[in-house]
Amino acid sequence: MAEEGKDRQDASTKRITRKGGTRPRPGRGQLSLVEHALCPLDTAVSLNEGFVHEVEYLYADGNRHTKSAKVKILCPSGLSPSDEFYLWGLLALTFQQPEPSGDFYATPHYVLKELDCLEAGSERTKGGKNYRDFRQSLARLSEVTYKNERFYDPIRGEHRDVSFGFLKYSLPIDANSARAWRIVWDVQFFEFCKVTGGYLLFDLDTYRELDFASRRLFLTLKKIFHRCSVSPIYEIRHICINVLGFAPGMELKHHKAKLARCAEKLAEREIIELPEAGVKGLFEKKGVGSYTIQFRRGRYFEKPQAM
Repeated sequence: MAEEGKDRQDASTKRITRKGGTRPRPGRGQLSLVEHALCPLDTAVSLNEGFVHEVEYLYADGNRHTKSAKVKILCPSGLSPSDEFYLWGLLALTFQQPEPSGDFYATPHYVLKELDCLEAGSERTKGGKNYRDFRQSLARLSEVTYKNERFYDPIRGEHRDVSFGFLKYSLPIDANSARAWRIVWDVQFFEFCKVTGGYLLFDLDTYRELDFASRRLFLTLKKIFHRCSVSPIYEIRHICINVLGFAPGMELKHHKAKLARCAEKLAEREIIELPEAGVKGLFEKKGVGSYTIQFRRGRYFEKPQAM
């Protein structure tokens, strides 16, 4: 199967550009979940019934020792990288309410308009592609079970063995119905996303402009650059497979090339600062078939609009 297009940005989540610009829109991620890929980038793999994604990520324990955590994500109807956009966007809209709760009511037009995914006048085509994509994404997200043997619980301040879902829903069958859709957040997931130290705020428009792999790298580094000017040193295969979601069977040279393209896109937006040697200078050879990479915080984080 050809590699081209597998990790391409889904048009349904692209920003609709209008004259006069739009106000900055926040996204809201969960801190532990942005440490790793929720599914592979290749939808030919991830969008299959009964799909199970197993991944691991690195974290520092209370003694600053590096540990690894294993994650299993059960996706009965599969999962797409584009689903992450709706997950983080819906969380942000939920917490923008005057009194956020685990029940979020809104019409799909309101949600898609707030997420800047609709052309003007699209309220007349409620059965259009954007609405169908949104409904299908909710269906997939509602079936996910997330299991993590070392999840950092921000409420209790310790790593715990956890299992939770994301959301459930109640939607009108009639696509032309004017009644609100109901999103019911998983209680435990909602608590983790609500408490200080459990969530990550980010610029949803910057996120949307990126391809799927670069989106994931952006959120991972956004979490790190909040407190450090440089990232940890990543082993190439680890960051490409576990963090970004590239295929594990891919040759190292292809992993390097794809990671370099992600770095270039972040550098264009000054999210990272490149060394004098450019993108190639980010990579360091450690041995035969072994490379590492480290990122430095860019000027993007000096701007007031950078959340």
